[in-house]
Amino acid sequence: MHFMTPLDLISNQKILVQTTYHPAPHLETEMEIVERLLAQGNTIYWIVCESDFKACFNNPEHTTMDCKVCFSRVNKGLDVLKKSSKHSENLHILKYRQFLTLEAFKKSYFQQDLHFSDIKELKAFHHKSYDSGMATASSLVSYTRNHEPDVSKYQDFIKRGLLTGGYLYETFQLVLDTIQPDMVVLFNGRFIENRPLLRVCQERNIKYATHERGGKINNFLFRINSIPHSIETISAEMDYLWETARNNRKEIGKTFYTNRIKRVEDAWYSFTKEQQEGRLPESFKHVENKKVITIFNSSLDEYEGLEGFGPYFYANDNEGIQKICESLQNHPEIKLYLRVHPNLKGLDNSQNKYLKEVIGSYPSIEIIPAEDSVDTYALINKSDIVVVFGSTVGAEAVFAGKKVVLLGRAAYENLDSFVIPKNHEELVRILMDDQYVFPEINPEDPLKYGYWNESFGINYNYYSPINLGKGTYKGKQVKANFILRELRRFIEKRKKTIQ
Repeated sequence: MHFMTPLDLISNQKILVQTTYHPAPHLETEMEIVERLLAQGNTIYWIVCESDFKACFNNPEHTTMDCKVCFSRVNKGLDVLKKSSKHSENLHILKYRQFLTLEAFKKSYFQQDLHFSDIKELKAFHHKSYDSGMATASSLVSYTRNHEPDVSKYQDFIKRGLLTGGYLYETFQLVLDTIQPDMVVLFNGRFIENRPLLRVCQERNIKYATHERGGKINNFLFRINSIPHSIETISAEMDYLWETARNNRKEIGKTFYTNRIKRVEDAWYSFTKEQQEGRLPESFKHVENKKVITIFNSSLDEYEGLEGFGPYFYANDNEGIQKICESLQNHPEIKLYLRVHPNLKGLDNSQNKYLKEVIGSYPSIEIIPAEDSVDTYALINKSDIVVVFGSTVGAEAVFAGKKVVLLGRAAYENLDSFVIPKNHEELVRILMDDQYVFPEINPEDPLKYGYWNESFGINYNYYSPINLGKGTYKGKQVKANFILRELRRFIEKRKKTIQ
């Protein structure tokens, strides 16, 4: 039986689709969306970059060969759609310079001499009403994997990012005036190259949809009037999917957790696959009669630039951990661990530096580094209290029946099986008071979150994934021109040799 998705309900409309991120499965997801919309009688205007983005998620350094390979692969995707799609005559290709050239934008709008002393100052910058600085900061953080990058070192990137953001913001005003679409479709909505379109749609009250990876490898996310990371949208979606489930929702919800414990890589890479099953820190031999509290932090670069994310009452995870260390340092009856998020492995960034130099100076806490083979799940099971800042491990600890304290925004925050303190003082009371009563865990709560993870998204009709970053569209891989790909490979190899 075919269940109608939000995508299936869009027909006989004029739709603008922006392509910005070409690696699989994202270009193929766009192709899938376009082909399905064409079949439903919609007219599609696909706006394509021809090196117009001077900084983007896929090509942050704006290298010529990356631009050529990207454009070549997008062109190949367009050829596939034109040859095999139903109503392909209703697919129209747009270029940015048809509406506004970058040179004309520079003359009319752009402030040339922009300098920022830190990331906070950059985030506050606006081009008219558009939060161009926040989008540029978000892309810079993702590029450097550092939530507090040295902005003086990346002035060129920042200048190109702000130039691109302002240019696209002005260009999209003209595109929307000309096309007057009923709906706009874009990738993610977080970065330099797609945030301007998101903001123009929001300002003009134009319906939009964002796409991203889905809950499983064989599906994709398509959210109308919402970005992929919206906690409010996810909470509503979680409730809806649970209430309307027509299958064994509890067993499916349980599968999410058992697969993570088994390190199955289905929706995304497993961060725990290098860990040694059952391994605990050596100090566990000496924690008898102590209360074991384990903090699981997040990698700060993952939610930088996202609206509404982060801790409830701390500036960030680092500050929260430091305050917990200070409050518990005269309590030898408590054994405090910090399990550093495995996604921080090998990074020489400001978060890891702070953890090593500042948090590591407190004798009240033992840090388990990101690369350590201690088993996260064994640690959860042996802890008396688990403290999380929003990572999935909070729901996993609830599933394991543990006492959980949540300190930051999370997709599962509306479930009732953990404690959310109002401030630091209340947190300390919860951690120290042996008589504190944690809420009774409703066994359905973690299963509801697990079921959502296993169920959200729309199944592909035309794209077949081979792995997380490779797949076929209608049986064939969509590849950029062979000569361009080989030339890029040669240039990259030569660059590494010189370095």
